[in-house]
Amino acid sequence: MADVAAVIERAQREGRDLATALRIARVTLAYVSGPEPEPEQARALEAIDQQLRALSE
Repeated sequence: MADVAAVIERAQREGRDLATALRIARVTLAYVSGPEPEPEQARALEAIDQQLRALSE
């Protein structure tokens, strides 16, 4: 999932906050994963969702 980290890093370099960077990474991963993500992709999507929930609290 190095690509997810790269997307987050790029978004932050562009001045976006962490929540926005995570949303961009999630949308990118969901697009690449398609309707039936592989187990590793599904775990990454869930991890991003958890981080977004934690940030919104």
